[in-house]
Amino acid sequence: MKVAIYARVSSERQAEKELSIPAQIKAIQQYCQNKGWVIVNEFIEKGKSAKTDDRPEFQKMIALAKRPNRPFDAVVVHKFDRFSRKRDDHVIYKALLNQFGVKVISVTEQTEAETPQDLLLEGMLEVISEFFNANLATEVRKGMTQNAKQGYSNGGTPPYGYRTEHIALGNQKTKAVWVPGPREEVDIVRWIFNQYAYENKGYHKIASELNERKIPSQKGGTWSASTIRAIIYNESYIGRKVWNKQDYQTKGKKWRDRSEWIITENAHPALISKELFDLCQEIAKKRHNGGGETHKPFDAKPVSPFWLRGVMVCDKCGTRMVGNSASTRTKSGGQKYYTCGGYLRKGKEYCSYVGWRKERVEELVTNKLRTALLRLSMDNNLLEEIRLYHNDKNKHFIAQQSNLEAEISFLKKKVQAIEADIQSGRGKPYHQEMLDEMNQELQMKIAEYEALAQGITAVNVPEEYIVSLKYDIQTFISLLDDEVVNPQMLHQLAGKFISKLFIQRETKKMYLTLLFKIDDTILYEKTIVADW
Repeated sequence: MKVAIYARVSSERQAEKELSIPAQIKAIQQYCQNKGWVIVNEFIEKGKSAKTDDRPEFQKMIALAKRPNRPFDAVVVHKFDRFSRKRDDHVIYKALLNQFGVKVISVTEQTEAETPQDLLLEGMLEVISEFFNANLATEVRKGMTQNAKQGYSNGGTPPYGYRTEHIALGNQKTKAVWVPGPREEVDIVRWIFNQYAYENKGYHKIASELNERKIPSQKGGTWSASTIRAIIYNESYIGRKVWNKQDYQTKGKKWRDRSEWIITENAHPALISKELFDLCQEIAKKRHNGGGETHKPFDAKPVSPFWLRGVMVCDKCGTRMVGNSASTRTKSGGQKYYTCGGYLRKGKEYCSYVGWRKERVEELVTNKLRTALLRLSMDNNLLEEIRLYHNDKNKHFIAQQSNLEAEISFLKKKVQAIEADIQSGRGKPYHQEMLDEMNQELQMKIAEYEALAQGITAVNVPEEYIVSLKYDIQTFISLLDDEVVNPQMLHQLAGKFISKLFIQRETKKMYLTLLFKIDDTILYEKTIVADW
C-alpha cells in the first residue's frame, strides 16, 4: 500500500523533545517498513497548532488526496493528535478522506476503526486529546495573564527602541522584560514624537525624512506612514505594558474591549514623558476626526466607497491600490482616486505616484465585466466556456499523449515479435539484449505517459457549483446595473471573480482577469484588455 506521512509540532520547544519531527518520521518509517508499505509523500508541519485546520501542509495533503489520481491510499501519523486535536475537525477530515478511499492510521494508537470496539477506542482517544489541548490552553493562559499583570513579557518582538532581557528569579526560573535598546533608536523614538507634536509633521513626512537619512526601520527596511502611526499610538513608550488586546483564537484578529486588556503601569522604563504622549494623542484626534484613539473597534469603520480597493494593483510594484481623495476639505470630499498603496505607505522612494480617477476606473470595469458576465450567464454558455478553456489548456498535453500512445503500441508489438522468435528457437544471440533494451525503453515511455496524464486536468464540475456560480453572476450583474451603488457587496464579488486588475501607465491599457476556481483547481480564466 502507498502511504503519506503527516508529522507536526506546534512549537520549537516541542521540536526539541521526544515528539520532534525526526522522531515522528523515524517511528512512522519503521512502522511502514514492518507493514511492507511504501512511503510516497511527506507532509511536514513545523510550529503549527492542531487546534485549527489552517495548516498549509495539511491542506496540501487533503487537496492531493481528493484528486482522482492521488498518489497514496492512507495517511500515517505518529498519534491522532498530530492529525488534529479538535474533535469536529478530526471527524470531518477523516470522513472526507474516507470518501476518497484514504484511511488515517496512527502508529502508537493502532486502530483502523473496522469494528465497533475500534470506533469506540478511536473516539475516546480523540476526545482525550481535545480535552488535553483545551485544558493545556486554559492553564497556559492563566500563567500568561499573571505574567502580564506583573509587567513581564509574554513573548513576541518588543517595539522599536526596546530589547528583551531575561532576569533570574531563583529556582532556575527566568522572566522576560523590556529594556531600552541602543541609544540611537531611543533618540529616534523621541525625535518622532517631538516632530509630530511640535513641528507639525505628519506620518508621511516623518517616514520620508527617516528614509532620506538612511535610518533603517526595525526590520532593516524603509519606514512607512503606518509604522510611524503605530509608534505614535503605542502606549509602551510611556512604560505601560498592555496585553490581551486581540482575540487570536478565531480566524482574523479581533479587538477585545479595553476593559478586558491587562494593563500594567511602569512595567519597563519609559522612553518619553506621559505629557508628550498625551499631546500626540490630542493632535491625532484633531487631525483625523477622532481617529487617533488607542483602541477603535473594527465594526466602527465606515463602508469604503472604493469597491475595487485591494483588487486593483499597481503596474509598477504590484502593491494593491487603495482609495484616496485629493482633498478632504470640500463638502464632497474632493476628487477620488485609486492610488498605489506602496507609494502612500512608503513614499516616492518605494514607488512613483500614480492615481487613476475612481469614476473612470469603475465605469470601465463595470462595462467590461457586465458584457463578459452576461455572455457567461446565457443558457449553457458557462459550462461550454469552461469546457473550451480546458480543451485549449490541455491540447499540447493531448498531442504529446497521442504520440506516446503510438510509440508504446509500436514497442509492444516489437517486443512480442522478438519474444515469439526466442520462444520458437528462431532467435539470434543478440535478440535477448535487444529485448532488454526495448523493455527498458517501453517502461520509460509508459512512465512518461503516466506523468503526462497527471498534467491533464479533467473537467468535473459539480452541478451545485454551477448553480451557485450562476446565482453569484446574476447578483453581480444586478449590482453593476443598480443606480444606487452598493460598494460593500460589489467589493466582495469583485474579490471573488477578479484575480488581477491593473492599468499599464505607458500604454494606457487596462487588463482585467476573470477567474473561477474550486479549491486549487482553475475552471475558467480569461483576460480582458481595454483602452483607458
